[in-house]
Amino acid sequence: MALKKKITKAEYEKLNDAFKAEYIEDGDGFRLDVDGEEDTGALKRAKDREAQLRKDAEAKLKEAQEQLDALGSDDARKKGDIETLEKSWKAKLEAEQSAHAATKDKFQGVFKKNLVDAKATEIATKISKVPTLLARVIKDRLTVDFEGDEPTTRVLDAAGKPSALTLEDLQKELVANPDYADIIIASKASGGAGKPTAKGGGAPANPGGNADKPADLASMNPKDLAAHIEAKKAAATET
Repeated sequence: MALKKKITKAEYEKLNDAFKAEYIEDGDGFRLDVDGEEDTGALKRAKDREAQLRKDAEAKLKEAQEQLDALGSDDARKKGDIETLEKSWKAKLEAEQSAHAATKDKFQGVFKKNLVDAKATEIATKISKVPTLLARVIKDRLTVDFEGDEPTTRVLDAAGKPSALTLEDLQKELVANPDYADIIIASKASGGAGKPTAKGGGAPANPGGNADKPADLASMNPKDLAAHIEAKKAAATET
């Protein structure tokens, strides 16, 4: 099932312990503890701030360049150490450029964290029983494109290169990937969450369970769940 962002205390009490761990108390109810949830207002303010700082930096650069160019016809060339003066203005220009670049990188980092983290959490919560684990996988497949008028979330291919894949394509890819079958919500996957192997059964490794009873994947901690998935991958390779 997909996790609601806000639930009542009564709804919270009906959840198993694994899902309760995903919520924190909020007023009269509980809310999903989402790391990096997208705040469009904060993003807009950050973008406006970046634009203003860029304009300020460009204005200072223009002023410094104009003063440097004026030295070419200034009588001061005949009166003092013009070479030292020119070096001083050049250093000032370079400092302004460096400050502008640092500010740009800072704001792009904020945009990237908000857009990537929020989208990864959204997809993982929609298709996974353990969204905190799958969200880390999804983050590695996302980046932000700053070329347009607004920053846009883009999907990388399996090798980490830019691709034409959409967010929907990535979601389908993860649901169909047998490596993640044990943590994909069955109702959202074609054919269920588990796939039988040549040796029988949908999950060869069973930490937290026994040979006759499937492991309770929803209650596993991320470390045990990752080990479970790796063991299943190894068994599938042997067959």
